[in-house]
Amino acid sequence: MTGLEYLHIACKPQLIHRDVKSRNILLATDLVAKIADFGLTKVFGDSKTHITTEPVGTFGYLDPEYFRSFRVTEKSDVFSFGVVLLELITGSLPVVPISDNMRIHIGEWVQQSLDHGTMENIVDSKMGGDYDINSVRKAVALALHCKREVSRERPAMAEVVMQLKECLVLENRWDRMRRNLGSNGDGLTLTCAREGSALEAEEEQGEEIEAVAYGPAM
Repeated sequence: MTGLEYLHIACKPQLIHRDVKSRNILLATDLVAKIADFGLTKVFGDSKTHITTEPVGTFGYLDPEYFRSFRVTEKSDVFSFGVVLLELITGSLPVVPISDNMRIHIGEWVQQSLDHGTMENIVDSKMGGDYDINSVRKAVALALHCKREVSRERPAMAEVVMQLKECLVLENRWDRMRRNLGSNGDGLTLTCAREGSALEAEEEQGEEIEAVAYGPAM
């Protein structure tokens, strides 16, 4: 995420990657993400847009405004990053099969799932509930914001980075609280409140301990 922010803001002239996708984000040995494959990257001088007669990129990650205006901006990378973020949260591909002969975009699937269910319906089952619900809510809202149809309604990468750092603060705080509660009592079972903003600790014998509220309500 900071790599895209660097391309859009710090680079002079500005660079637009144009092919942001999960395959182009690599992990170094220290698990730091590195953006890769700059084969489609465009250099922008004083102009903030670039007109192209043919959309380039990867299906599922393409900015829908390509097909209406043939213009690419830094918000095109933001759209693609929103798709990547939804992939990370859900563990699904950019195009989700909902039947034998029908598929929908991951953004539509997430929105429909939220409209008819809870957050657990979309979070990758491999997480096993081991996450802070407020952090996930914020990340999902951010991802859906990134992939809005109209580019001017999407956040800049600087705002995306800031909000993801806030998500990380929430997650780290939840993790510390969970470990601290686990080390302060024998036989405590910790669970993440599915649709709340508290950690609940219950003793094995059924005696309830007052829930510890934490984090802002989303």
